[in-house]
Order: sequence, then C-alpha cells, then structure tokens
Amino acid sequence: MANKTTQRAVDVLDALEDGIVVIGQDYMIELMNNVAVKILGEGKGQKCYQLVNSLDAVCPDCKMADVIEQNKSIKRDYYIRRLDKNFVLKEVPLKNPDGSVSKLSIYRDITRIKKQEKMLRASEMDYRNLFEHVACGVFISSKDGQFLDANRALLEMLGYENKEDFFKINLAKDLWLRSEDRKKFQKIIEQNSQVIDYEADFKRKDGTPIPVLLTGHVRYDEQGNVVGYEGLNVDQSQKKQMEKELENTRLQLLQAEKMASIGKLAAGVAHELNNPLGGIILFTKLVMEDYDLEEKAKEDLSRVLKDAERCRDTVKELLEFSRQTHYLMKPCKINEAIARTLFLLENQSLFHNIDIKKELMSSLPYVRADVQQLNHLFMNIILNAAEAMDGKGTLTIRTYELPNNERVGIEISDTGPGIPQEILPHIFEPFFTTKEVGKGTGLGLSLAYSIVENHGGSIWATNQAGNGAKFTIELPFYTQHREEVESDQ
Repeated sequence: MANKTTQRAVDVLDALEDGIVVIGQDYMIELMNNVAVKILGEGKGQKCYQLVNSLDAVCPDCKMADVIEQNKSIKRDYYIRRLDKNFVLKEVPLKNPDGSVSKLSIYRDITRIKKQEKMLRASEMDYRNLFEHVACGVFISSKDGQFLDANRALLEMLGYENKEDFFKINLAKDLWLRSEDRKKFQKIIEQNSQVIDYEADFKRKDGTPIPVLLTGHVRYDEQGNVVGYEGLNVDQSQKKQMEKELENTRLQLLQAEKMASIGKLAAGVAHELNNPLGGIILFTKLVMEDYDLEEKAKEDLSRVLKDAERCRDTVKELLEFSRQTHYLMKPCKINEAIARTLFLLENQSLFHNIDIKKELMSSLPYVRADVQQLNHLFMNIILNAAEAMDGKGTLTIRTYELPNNERVGIEISDTGPGIPQEILPHIFEPFFTTKEVGKGTGLGLSLAYSIVENHGGSIWATNQAGNGAKFTIELPFYTQHREEVESDQ
C-alpha cells in the first residue's frame, strides 16, 4: 500500500507543469520530477549547486538556512545563467517522515514572460521616444476637457514651460480661441470616430492666436463609451504667413500688370491732349493780353485758362507716370533724401500745426536710387498724410534696417482717420482718388508705387491699431557700399 501511495505521489508531481526538486540539508538532491529533469537535467544524488549553477561550492544567494532553520517560505525571481532562463523559485520547508527537514524548490519557467515584458518595455520606450521627439504636438485628452498627456513640441508650440501647468488648463476656455469651436470639433470627431486635417484656432499661453491642423481619433472604454481623444497638432502659422505673402505677391504682380497697361494707354492719351491744351492756353493768354475785354469776359477767360492749366498738369502727371525713364541710379542715403523732402515741405502752411517726429536709424546701408525720384516718392506720401490729417496731428517717419532681407525700411504714419478698409486694396491704382473733383488726379500714389517698383522695392499701406494710416516702403541695399557705411561709423 505504501509503495502504491509513493508511486501515486510521484505521478502527481510528474503531472505538474512546474519543476519540483527536493534537497536535503547537505545540499544533496533527493527527488526531481520529470519537468525538473527536463529543465535542469538529471541530478538526483548530486549537490544542488553543482546541478543548477555548475558550482563547486554553495551558491552565494542560497536560502537553505532561512528555509530550514527559520522555517520560512521564500518566493523570488531566479535567473540560471547556464540555461539563460528566468524562473519564479518558491522554496519551502518539507518535513520528512523521520522528522528531518528538507527544502522543497518549485521552479516555474517565466523566460517567455520576461522576454515579452522586455519587448513591451522596449516598445513603450520606443513609443515614448517617438511621442516626445516628434516635431508636431501630440496629445491625449479627456472628454471633459483636460490634457492627460502631451509631448514637449505641443508645450513649446503653445508657450508652456512644464506639463504640470499645462495639464491644469481647461481646453475649451484656455486652449480653443473660441470655446464653442471645441463643441463643433467634438461633434464631428465623435460622429466619424476621427478627424483628418481639421483646421482649428488655438491660443497660446499669452493669449495670441495660433492656427493648427488637427488629426486625431476617439478613445473608447471597454463598454464603447467615449472617454477622450488623442492625436496631433501641426502649427500652421508659417504656412499661413507664406500664403499671405504669396497672395500679396500675386496682388502686386496683378497691380504691376494693370499699371503697365494703363501706363501705355495714359501715355497715348497724354500726348494726344498735350498739343491742343498748349494751343488753348497760348491763345487764351493772347486774347487776354491783346484785346480790351469786359471784366466779365476776362473772368470767363481766366476760368478757361485755369481749367486748361489744370488739365495740362494732369497730362504732365500722366506722362510722368507712364514714362519709361532711365533713372540716374547711384548710391544714396535714405535719411538724407527724407531730410531734403522735409526741408521743402515743413515750412508750408499745411504743416504749421503738424508735429513731425523723426525716428531715423543712424548708419543705414546705402540704397541704389534716383534721388529726385525718391524726393517725389516721399513728397507724395507725406503730402497725402498731411492732407488726411487736415493740417493737424502727428506725422511720424521711421527708418530701419532689415538685415535678413538686405533691405532698408521706411515707415510714414499719420494720426488721421485712416483709410477705409474697402478702398485700401485700390489706393495704388491709377486715377483712384477719394478727394473732391479738381483737388486730385489719382496719380500720386500710383506714381509712388511705380517709383518703388522701378527701384526693386515694395510698398504697402495699413491702418494702425488706433487712428491713422501707415505706409511702409522697403528698398534693397546697395551692397557694394556696405563697407563704406561701416567706415562712416
């Protein structure tokens, strides 16, 4: 009966998936089940340290004394180098029929689990590295409007220094430029489970708007309920700026083509009108000088002469606008050209109640220009500003350097009523004027545009945040004279 019981116990041990080893206090292996033999090799009658770790002495981390003398059960991860395998090793005291105590060691092979854990950790690390180092802003957020995770790129994009502060913000209130837009976004993404290249307007920590392109999808719980969203945001600021610049360039090209066509037409009309006008003016003067006329007739002829001379001046401006002249281009200083123009204007009655502020950068690089044309350019814009202010206000002239673009910038601003937004795109068109009939030809700003274009520069007008308009002119450096400028310093 005892033999049958013993055999039954051996059969039970062999049926287990774990390796079972019984070790005496002398470190001699007393029993091994089939799984233990398969793992470690046959070792009954050998010292445990010889079989398990191929050592000649007791293993440094042996727990025999703790198990036998202190009657402890110990469970630990155990790596067997010669097998390159990991186990969960459980060691418990086993009381023998003769009263002695052996150590029962149970080996559960977890090598595969350890490898999977290692691969999972590596995968998580790869994911985290990708998450943190991708150039666009990656996020995970809750449905109720809190960030759960975000990468460094998103923090920098939105002007936050650390995640602690960032995770405290309310998305609808502190992230979306218009809080109602987040509700629209939620409706769309939850209907489709995702959004691709969704255009959104966020705001940075300092409140400035930032356009982004958002791609993301919905996060669900195990029951299929929406718990949040994750995805990435791409800063569109630079793209929007480029699109704006391209549009401005396109409009300038259209303007240039339009002005070239009108210029040719204007030249033909001006030449056709010039001779008859000269005859009208000449014969009107002769009649007034050679005949004794009644006062009423003299008044009528004076009016004819005045209107004819106004027509002559208009024709002169037409010819100036359309003429393809060979400018006398030479290195010149913008500040000196502005000073000469102001010298001619500031003593006129129109400027008596205008405060002229000059913010001229010293040692500006030279520009290659026709000085007379520059004077004409500045005079047109400054006179327009003075008339817009009705002779009262502040005229500010500022010059500066744009080293990255190798250009000199000139800003001429006034404190007048500004330019109505609907006419702002048309102010450089020939014959466009808002002045009363007889007080302007509509060619002044067109001529200014033409002068700037012929100098390889650009000009545009904007309304200021307060009142008044600002004209900005940029002219290219004359790089051959940079050394001369530096020597003047």
